[in-house]
Amino acid sequence: MNSGPLPWTPCGAVRRDHAAKFCGLSATTFDAMVRDGVLPQPRLLGERIKVWLIADLEAALASLPPAGGDSEGNTCDAAFGIR
Repeated sequence: MNSGPLPWTPCGAVRRDHAAKFCGLSATTFDAMVRDGVLPQPRLLGERIKVWLIADLEAALASLPPAGGDSEGNTCDAAFGIR
């Protein structure tokens, strides 16, 4: 049974629309977060093509605070008494 094409897996560098999707954002929100310095600026390929490195996006996303507001540790740390 064929379930269709494999899911899109980004690698290396992506253009704006795919960068926004990779981050789970609309293009408008992505642009605002880039403008505000939350997400990285694009890199230039040649004179006009802007791309975002997946590694840069992953690092920026990983540096965001957790949704619960606890910026130290995680639930596993608490369960094992690590702080």
